[in-house]
Amino acid sequence: MTFVAQALLLSLTAYGLGGIPQTMRGFYAENIRKKLGIDQSMKLLFGISLGYPDREHPANQYRINKAPLDESVPFYQ
Repeated sequence: MTFVAQALLLSLTAYGLGGIPQTMRGFYAENIRKKLGIDQSMKLLFGISLGYPDREHPANQYRINKAPLDESVPFYQ
């Protein structure tokens, strides 16, 4: 299932959309299934919120400091 979610998130990006996995929904799966009329035996691990990202919003300007690739990944020849 995670590969499906990853593929969906990547494809959204390719079309100019954004997506955020909502894993907290798994804690409220029973309530969500009732509200949506989904069979109670079905697993509900997470949802994905999607839409057009606001690239100018300050939250989308934040960048974390990352180690250079050669410091965190070993390369062998």
